[in-house]
Amino acid sequence: MTATCHGLGGTGTQYTYAETEGLWINAGGSKAYAALMAAIATAESGRCSTALNPVDNNGKQSSYGLWQLSNGTHSPPIADPYNGPANARGAVAKFKASGLEPWGTYGSGAYKQYLQGSVPPDLNVKGGGGGSAATTAFTSASDPACLFGLPNVDPGSSLPIVGKHLPNTSTCLVKKSEGRAVVGGLVLVGGGLILGLGAIVLVAFGLKGRGKKAQQIVSVVPGLPSGGKAAAAAEAVPVAAVA
Repeated sequence: MTATCHGLGGTGTQYTYAETEGLWINAGGSKAYAALMAAIATAESGRCSTALNPVDNNGKQSSYGLWQLSNGTHSPPIADPYNGPANARGAVAKFKASGLEPWGTYGSGAYKQYLQGSVPPDLNVKGGGGGSAATTAFTSASDPACLFGLPNVDPGSSLPIVGKHLPNTSTCLVKKSEGRAVVGGLVLVGGGLILGLGAIVLVAFGLKGRGKKAQQIVSVVPGLPSGGKAAAAAEAVPVAAVA
């Protein structure tokens, strides 16, 4: 009976080597490559259907499922990457398009320690999966104080990735308090800009008002010209003449 496993994508199906070969063949893959592709899947995901590497390629992409499929982003490359047969079909399509180059564990030779060429494939393998592609690379962690982070997995589990195991931990990238602080800072900056514009408008109206008042005072002096030259003419009139 197929066992269960725990990856960052949730609780999934732990396929045997023979079952992984069967998945590859049933998906349309060449029987001659079945053992090799089962070894690559072992090195990539430990043959756990819900394996997920959210920081693959130096954090540039997420890789999903048995054969760690990726489209170069953090979005799932297929509709149900944690389903064994679906992931196998994706792997076959990738192989037919690009050969073995997409799998780093083939290029590095990491697959060799898992190669079992004499294991007959199990063509009666049942489909299995688990997890949810909607809760993958960068969802909020279970911590209520967390605004944005990596998902949790079952306690005590670990995720095999490229022959290594990542500890089962949840990582919060942004706390809610930090998010509020950022929003508060933006509000303060916006308020400061509004106040600054208001001050400029008030100063402009004040200067305009003073100019009008000076013009009105000067215009009451007999014989002085009106208009923009009134202030200059007022300065030229002797004090005795004004009295």
